[in-house]
Amino acid sequence: MKKIISFLFLLILVSVVIGQSREAISNELRDAHNAWFSGNYSVALQAYLRLLKTPDGEQQVESIAIQTGELYHTDELTTDARSQRLSADGRLISYETGSPKTPTTRIVETAGTHKLIAELSGTGAVLSPSSKRVAYLKLRPNEELNKAQTTLDNAQGPARLSAQQTVSYLQTKHAVIAVRELATQQEQELNTADLLKTSLVFGPDDQTVYFVGGRDGDVKRNDIYAVTTSSQPIVVTEAEGFKAAPIVAASGKAMLVLLPSSNPLGRASSSQTTPRGQTIGPFGIVDLATKKMQIINGQFPALSADGSAITYLTRNQQETQLMVIPTLSGEATTVLKTTDLLQTPTFAPDNQRLIYARRSNEDYETFIIGRDGKNEMRLTREIQHNALPRFLTANRVLDVIGEPRHRRAWLYDLQSGQKHQLFHNNTVRTISPEYDWQVSADGTKVLIQADRDGDTVSPERGLYLVSVDRKVTKEELIARLEKNLAAELALQAEGKRIFAPIANEVQRVVAQASVNRVYEYQKSLFDFDSKHITRPGNQKAIDYLYETYKSFGYEPVKQCFDLRNAVGGKTCNVYATLRGTEHPELIYVVGSHFDSVAVGPGADDDSSGTAALLEAARVLAKSPQPATIIFISYTGEEAGLLGSREFVRQAQANKMKIVGVLNNDMIGWANDHRLDNTIRYSNSGIRDIEHAAAMQFTKLITYDARWHRGTDATAYFEVYGDIIGGIGSYPVLGNPHYHQATDLLEGINHQLVTETSKTTTATLMMLASSPSPVKDLKVVSFDGRVAELTWTASPEKNVKQYIVAYGTDEKQLKQIRVTTPHVILKDAKPGMAVKVKAVGARKMEGWDWASIKLSASTTPQP
Repeated sequence: MKKIISFLFLLILVSVVIGQSREAISNELRDAHNAWFSGNYSVALQAYLRLLKTPDGEQQVESIAIQTGELYHTDELTTDARSQRLSADGRLISYETGSPKTPTTRIVETAGTHKLIAELSGTGAVLSPSSKRVAYLKLRPNEELNKAQTTLDNAQGPARLSAQQTVSYLQTKHAVIAVRELATQQEQELNTADLLKTSLVFGPDDQTVYFVGGRDGDVKRNDIYAVTTSSQPIVVTEAEGFKAAPIVAASGKAMLVLLPSSNPLGRASSSQTTPRGQTIGPFGIVDLATKKMQIINGQFPALSADGSAITYLTRNQQETQLMVIPTLSGEATTVLKTTDLLQTPTFAPDNQRLIYARRSNEDYETFIIGRDGKNEMRLTREIQHNALPRFLTANRVLDVIGEPRHRRAWLYDLQSGQKHQLFHNNTVRTISPEYDWQVSADGTKVLIQADRDGDTVSPERGLYLVSVDRKVTKEELIARLEKNLAAELALQAEGKRIFAPIANEVQRVVAQASVNRVYEYQKSLFDFDSKHITRPGNQKAIDYLYETYKSFGYEPVKQCFDLRNAVGGKTCNVYATLRGTEHPELIYVVGSHFDSVAVGPGADDDSSGTAALLEAARVLAKSPQPATIIFISYTGEEAGLLGSREFVRQAQANKMKIVGVLNNDMIGWANDHRLDNTIRYSNSGIRDIEHAAAMQFTKLITYDARWHRGTDATAYFEVYGDIIGGIGSYPVLGNPHYHQATDLLEGINHQLVTETSKTTTATLMMLASSPSPVKDLKVVSFDGRVAELTWTASPEKNVKQYIVAYGTDEKQLKQIRVTTPHVILKDAKPGMAVKVKAVGARKMEGWDWASIKLSASTTPQP
């Protein structure tokens, strides 16, 4: 009996210990998540790693993986893809890569190592339903096309768009449709006579290729044609007007076509489609047996999986109707009537439910409803817009959140009610905007086009395959977190090191920033209502900014210029100059636009940035820096970057030596309780300084993206190159009130604006106190072993030496110091990187490296 009692006691004791252990793990996981939410990433990562390395670590994988990045395995197919397509059976992927002038199409397997199946010299590829064949527009050398491509190479601005349209038109003219058997790589060209051709699609028979075709010069009509390897092209749409983007129903009996207002084969065609190819205008249903087309005055049509029905929207001034119509016979039925705006309906796999985006208040949310109009269910309650929802399986939904320039894919489980982000780049700081999502028929694969590296400046976009049926392993997750922890600790350590000589002074200055002052600036600007160049508020804001800068002790300037368009009149930038104490000829510019769209006051876009700018100007007014700082409030950003381009024009004319630029835009809207924003930069050195400034001197949590397109920073990048930094919202343009009349003051987090102002102030002090990047780094000679390099002496008067870092491993570069702008490296090798930066007063190092790579091409020929 005593043995039994002892055994029971031991069991109780063990269960208590296990329970306490699990509770301790649960508490540590919660603490780690709290640290992550607070932006204390190094602490969070260290805790996650401890938890994963415990005996119960396997149980923590899913929670930690979701919090820190991706849960599912993701493969990078390429860093340069466009026009991507996932085959109907999910076995193959096609995508274009290389120059749009001479595109290459690649076809790879989705399984395993993504084996390359075929490489095609052409564009517009489509895979047959069985994945046995590919049809594409094969490009041949042509003098007319070559000439147009040369024009495109040299074109800029609006002329480039026109040149691109000409190239696209000539490709439709001179290309031939080719069909390749993927097993044998045998290819046959189809007879399409002298037709222009685009938008290929296979029929369910795996043989027939449908395409949009037309006669050159026909400005009234094109048609959909059908052609095979053994037949001539046959018109299948006997109807006037233009057709585009044919989709053949799974039955092969009907076709959905879009009916655009302009010819997709023309030199200057316009698009009427959403990112998913869905029309925003009327569409047609073609009976392929009779060639008759029923025209539907609806929007956003989508075929059911079996091709038996189409869902679409109709809209008038009072209401929107969600409709379903059989593809060939039967009447349309109304599923839902509402005064709300609806978008992008699609069917569930069983065709008995519909999913769509619905805007009841300020943002679009995702809803599901039965095909019979019953049991409507709201799936999402997000602050940002939900868009493009579709079912992966009967109980799993893929949705994307955000504005088109920074959308992210999320998965929603209809049974558990749980959700999590699907795609990520698995870094702590860098964001990865997504642009296109395609789902395999079985819902196990999602093909995503994204800037996974955060680089939105380069035209290339990567292509990634997410396997929703394959989760990351504990070992993969540990490796990911260890890499992130090392990067985060290095970022923190380097930030402290570079700021050390001026840290006390920076802290003294940023401590003066006042959230009350920030609110006062924003309230004053808000009271002017719209500050668009066509509204009275523009001039009121100009006068207010002038007087406000003056009240800080500056001598501000109104930089006025004529509006050379239908608007007429004048508008003005307003700027104030803090003259440098040591090298005043070197200038750092920090700016924000103060104008808004015509329909609203623009509290976030961009009174928030203007308020942060004013507060930075105020706290720095009595603390001049070694270099000059110009604080500028731009006008006319919403009318086409008018103010920034005018300032840059005059800066060039006056030979101003601008060496660095910060631009803040839309920094006041908070997606949640966190104080976070995104560093939008071209220069990596400025990016890292802004991260360091935020971490050391503010409560701001910072992310980053290589980004400047469409902002005032672009005006500088086009002229001065890679000297851009600044801050914008996170998620980028995620504010659902963006460019709306509802962009109001009550939507602004004034503490967030203040912390961003502090980050800007600290960054300016660092930049203006450090040597600017050296110029004209070049290789004088290199014989494969000894390299001689020179560069232009730094313009800062107090530069006494330069750091030269070199080596083949970027993480372990050797360093030497020289006192003149010249170095001889006696242990050089081809492929070696060489970096140089100056060292100034107080041992302040240059804020970015100049770099070059040694190559065999620099080796003197015998």
